Amino acid sequence: MSEEFELDVEKHIAHWRDGALETWKDVVHNINGNRIAFSMFAAHLVIEKALKAHVVKKTKKLPPMIHNLVSLANLAGLKLEPEQLKLLATLNPLNIETRYPGSFGKLPTKKQAEAIVRRTKVVLEWLINEL
Repeated sequence: MSEEFELDVEKHIAHWRDGALETWKDVVHNINGNRIAFSMFAAHLVIEKALKAHVVKKTKKLPPMIHNLVSLANLAGLKLEPEQLKLLATLNPLNIETRYPGSFGKLPTKKQAEAIVRRTKVVLEWLINEL
């Protein structure tokens, strides 16, 4: 006999939202310290966590253990603007590149990374406000 697990939706949304906001500090710290790879990894993670909050909100279930930001946005039922979708597509390979250097090409330059960080902040703020 199995009991159905009842998910505390608000608690899980808060977990993912708060995790995204906490990880944002890592993005800022690493970009300021010229640690491009870690900053890009954290930028991906920030958006991933915020999207997982949206998946929980939409599905009332735990989010899947995936890292593809576009897939998570689709699962969450979010209607993304082209620029938002472009950021997700930019961040997706950086998640892998920081783990396996050379697998997708070069990391962005400092200037390019700073632009990605600025765009990430805008999308993060939008995602948080939409919760």
